[in-house]
Amino acid sequence: MKAADVLNNIYLPDKVGKGYGTMWRSKCRYVAVKGSRRSKKSKTQAMKLIYQLIKYPLSHALVVRRYYNTMKDSCFKELKWAARNLGVYDKFTFKESPLEITFNETGQQIYFRGLDDPLKITSVTVEFGALCWLWIEEAFEIEEEKDFDMLNESMMGSLPDGYYKQTTLTFNPWSEGTWIKARFFDREDPNVLAMTTNYLCNEWLSEEDMQEFEEMKRTRPERYKVAGLGGWGVDGCVYYEEFDKSVHVVSPFPIPAHWRKYRSIDYGLDALAGLYYAIDTIGDVYVVSEVYQPGLVVSDACAALIEGNPFPERDMITYAPPDLWSRTKDTGKQVSELFYENGVPLVSSSNARIAGWMEIHERLKVMERRAEDGEITKTARIHIFSCCKNLIRTLSTIKADEKNINDVATEPHELTHLPDSLRYFCVQHTVPAVEPKEETEADRLADYRSRRLGRKSGIKVYR
Repeated sequence: MKAADVLNNIYLPDKVGKGYGTMWRSKCRYVAVKGSRRSKKSKTQAMKLIYQLIKYPLSHALVVRRYYNTMKDSCFKELKWAARNLGVYDKFTFKESPLEITFNETGQQIYFRGLDDPLKITSVTVEFGALCWLWIEEAFEIEEEKDFDMLNESMMGSLPDGYYKQTTLTFNPWSEGTWIKARFFDREDPNVLAMTTNYLCNEWLSEEDMQEFEEMKRTRPERYKVAGLGGWGVDGCVYYEEFDKSVHVVSPFPIPAHWRKYRSIDYGLDALAGLYYAIDTIGDVYVVSEVYQPGLVVSDACAALIEGNPFPERDMITYAPPDLWSRTKDTGKQVSELFYENGVPLVSSSNARIAGWMEIHERLKVMERRAEDGEITKTARIHIFSCCKNLIRTLSTIKADEKNINDVATEPHELTHLPDSLRYFCVQHTVPAVEPKEETEADRLADYRSRRLGRKSGIKVYR
């Protein structure tokens, strides 16, 4: 029996369940679905993708996440489940290296790509028909709207008669500051279906699952609004509750030459997270710039760090996690050696997680400070230039680990890179970083002029 006949012989509501009829029937160009945990949004989209591929025999699909190495255990697995659930698993070939799904009857394909290799996305071509369906899973991981626009370019091209294109975004509503909200949820657009789902439409949850949500509703109502009902916000307890943009974020200003400068990095093939610091004469830290890029080999990572250095000094201490002193299988060299050979010598920092997070807490702690004119203002021992948008975003949304409130949650992993980089610096510069030195009149005048210039002109000297 052909796959289309199999689908014609099943009653779809029994397979799909309730809550998603509008999404299933929609032919809007864009479908954005935010939802709580266990709201079956990904499973429903996986089933719809399999169904669409069979219904439209000249169509192909592209599935995207930020990091390619997360696809096998997420989207790929969901699509295998969906094919089984619809009774057509034997009609497909599931290839794992590289990830690819082929509909055997026609040769239609589902391609998998990660934003960590953008060239592979823009080079997707199909042998026949058209690329009609784009599924972006965990779309919140796409930080920049321009990256989404690049994805859209992969969907360009003519269509067979009666066909249409559709881009579907599924994600958890971790932050209302995401560009997705402004683009798809905050304005009326006939080409967009934006919807919110939650666990209440998942009729296949167990009694224990339902009790878990009821307990969350009773004991953690704020979390329930996000994790239970799919409202905008942070799913879980925000780790750095003291972080306050009005206190910790400042306008860029020229850094005085006599301030000490440092750099720290967190590095892996999934992301390079570099931060640049200046310490003033009373020990306050200013994070003046960031470098945040995915998918860089060591030589490219070093080039990005050198190019992104906002200081005139080329040489500075660069703190890094101790695992970079492990040897690579390919070269037998330590990763730190590769950084040194490419112009960025590293200094090993402590990888003590709790101690490192506590030092950031100490730096962020809001306090009052009296100025020379007697005015009292709220301040902290760390200040972040407003141009460090990714650090500001991650510090304000990173969550506490549910099993250890003293530690940071490791998921979503994308939120941890820059805070980890900050941790490697702060654990080496505990509060107070240094005893305040006796300032000269020239020091005080230079500091005053730099801060005054930044406040009045708003110039942005640093990247």
